[in-house]
Amino acid sequence: MGLSKRIKGLDLSVGYLGLQIAFGIQSASLSRVFQGLGASVDQLAILWLAGPVTGLLVQPVVGAISDRHGGRFGRRRPYILISALLVIAALAALPMATSLMVAVVIVWGLEAAMNALHAPYRALVADTLPPEDQASGYAMQTVFIGLGALAGACAPILLAWGGWSNVAQPGQTAPSIRVAFLAAALAVALAVGWTVARVREPVAAHVVQHDPSVRPGHRTGFAALWRTLRPVAAIQFLSWFGLYLLWVYATPVVAAQLYGATSPFDAAYARGADFVGILFGTYNGVAGLFAFLLPGLFRWFGVTRVHAAALVAGALGLAGIALVSHPAGLVVCAVLIGIAYASILSAPFVLAGRAVSSATAGMFIGVMNIFIVVPQLVAGMSMGWIIAHGLSGMAWPVLPLAGGLMAMGAVLSLCLSTMDEDAPLI
Repeated sequence: MGLSKRIKGLDLSVGYLGLQIAFGIQSASLSRVFQGLGASVDQLAILWLAGPVTGLLVQPVVGAISDRHGGRFGRRRPYILISALLVIAALAALPMATSLMVAVVIVWGLEAAMNALHAPYRALVADTLPPEDQASGYAMQTVFIGLGALAGACAPILLAWGGWSNVAQPGQTAPSIRVAFLAAALAVALAVGWTVARVREPVAAHVVQHDPSVRPGHRTGFAALWRTLRPVAAIQFLSWFGLYLLWVYATPVVAAQLYGATSPFDAAYARGADFVGILFGTYNGVAGLFAFLLPGLFRWFGVTRVHAAALVAGALGLAGIALVSHPAGLVVCAVLIGIAYASILSAPFVLAGRAVSSATAGMFIGVMNIFIVVPQLVAGMSMGWIIAHGLSGMAWPVLPLAGGLMAMGAVLSLCLSTMDEDAPLI
């Protein structure tokens, strides 16, 4: 990859830095915002459903529409620009919300806009880089994704150290969180603006036309693909169910278990919520680094064995978030979760990719997205009732449960050893 192509790859990746700063702040602070506006612990899971629902509906639709779009401004850039403007507006509005209902509406708009931004942005690599350079382009995006998530997750505690109050008043968001969201809006504006200004799509980019002749076999092809990928789907279900529980409940659990918080409006809760940002930043950073080791590990030990080991590490980390009572121990737990997260984002796609042909590649991505979204939907709709009626309002047992589910995924991964034997390793 020559210097000019490296610069183009950098230009393509800068926007992801801003997007992931926004995602990092949101994932580390959303439960905190909801609880500050009056949400109870058993309501959090269902309030987080905006992400998986819009991911299932918006991302593939916008991606497909942009495939068929052609114009003087390119087929991706108009969707990127419009989506980015909506993301910026939602990021600025969310911390200013004074009621839970308003915040929920804004979060749904934010998630829809972020998913609409993700699909065409990711496709820019394939549109603007030659095939031999696309792997390097995606790798550079991965680096910026990790850096952005790390910066976003750690922003609230850095602002608190800088003097901004991190304690929320009833019906309000803490000042440090308000500034963090506004900073994320600025980061999205600068980063996406850089990409839109610097990247020029090919004028003669091929526009995909809808072919009605492929519809009769679509359902049959989907069914066949589903039968092939069911074992991977089971592992993904258990893994993403566990991750969803981490995102939703880490803040109230750590604040209560480590800092003794009894209310979302006391200083102990603020310290716990800030520390969760450190933990989330840690696991994102570790995932970004560990991802570079995975190809070699897959070749040496096999994808299923490596993935099983990574899931065991994640299971221990998830359980430890609720059971470990020392900050250093929690950071170790975050490192273990980061190892699992890197493998979850890679190994299932490697295993599933061996079972599909290039003719079904597009459908394959859609099916794999379903495997990610459905467990989050199930968790979001079920865990509130379980906490309220089965756990007497306690949230901490949810994370050992998440660890147990991830451990079950590790066992299932070992059962797929034939996928390592049926095809050469990557």
